[in-house]
Amino acid sequence: MAKVGIGLSGGVDSAVALHLLLKEGHNVTAYHIKTVPDTLYLTKQIKHKVCCSPSDTFDAKKIAKHFNVEFKIVHLEKDFSNTVIKYFVKEYKNGRTPNPCFFCNDWIKFGVLFEKMLNDGMDYVASGHYARIINGKLYKAVSPDKDQSYFLASIKKEKLSKILLPNGIYTKEEIRKIAKSLNIHVHDKKESQDLCFIPDNDIFSFLEENKVTMRKGLIIDSHGNVLGTHKGIQNYTIGQRKIGVATGKKLYVKYKDPEKNLLIVASKEELYNTKFIVEHVNFLQNVSEHFEGYVKVRKKFKEVYCKVSIKNGKLYVNTEEPIFAITPGQIAVFYDNDNAVIAAGVIKEEGWNA
Repeated sequence: MAKVGIGLSGGVDSAVALHLLLKEGHNVTAYHIKTVPDTLYLTKQIKHKVCCSPSDTFDAKKIAKHFNVEFKIVHLEKDFSNTVIKYFVKEYKNGRTPNPCFFCNDWIKFGVLFEKMLNDGMDYVASGHYARIINGKLYKAVSPDKDQSYFLASIKKEKLSKILLPNGIYTKEEIRKIAKSLNIHVHDKKESQDLCFIPDNDIFSFLEENKVTMRKGLIIDSHGNVLGTHKGIQNYTIGQRKIGVATGKKLYVKYKDPEKNLLIVASKEELYNTKFIVEHVNFLQNVSEHFEGYVKVRKKFKEVYCKVSIKNGKLYVNTEEPIFAITPGQIAVFYDNDNAVIAAGVIKEEGWNA
């Protein structure tokens, strides 16, 4: 019987993961993190379900009581602000599109919280994520619809042997059925959709509050023709269709130039590319300087076969088929033929011009 600390969010996934761990005979302690002050939810309107809210804390306490396990609230507001929020704001200032949930797993859930659990004497750290860890490798979940290996690919390789993911072999429907059969009150609770630190989903008001200046500038096409004026490049993302100007043809955001404050737009065909560079790489498997696999550049994108070369710590990726709207700041995750994660990193730019 091992001592296991589980991150208990207050949702159905972590609740059932807790049950599955108890069923296996483990001695479980529940940890519930607070990433932002509760007062935030009094000043902002919650438009969609978010995690770490006061109602989640209430639900987490109730779940822990239901299973009669020790419950601890861990205040990580300062750590979260100094890492995830700081990174989020910085990326927008630099004209990039951040992925805070990816880094929250590395820095907070399987970072600060992970270390606290081990320091408390836990043998393992668990969560309700949908993925699998087998023989020290991170694999996709059995259910492709719920697989969260993309967001867990930030976790350092050496930590995998200490992590348990009991939900990885189940579908979401099966998890809800288990919860209902156990009379867990959150069995039909909605999933979190928005960022916990922006509960009203108003990203641009948040950026203005954090001194990210929105400066008007020119919208130009790929030939240098001026088409109109943008409201600040932070208001746009690569691949976006609506650009606020009428041109008589469909144009998409191709590139954002923060130095010149330019928004470059182009036809859809011009947004496809087979080459891009990845930096800040986290390797979850040992690889040679050349490897092959399948890459996913956004959570809901399909994987594409690719060949990769490692140069000066960066990955130079060449895909078998073109990918639409490869976005600097987003995450590229690489898988092998067995659906195990090879590596992950931040997209630096499309093309090999660096």
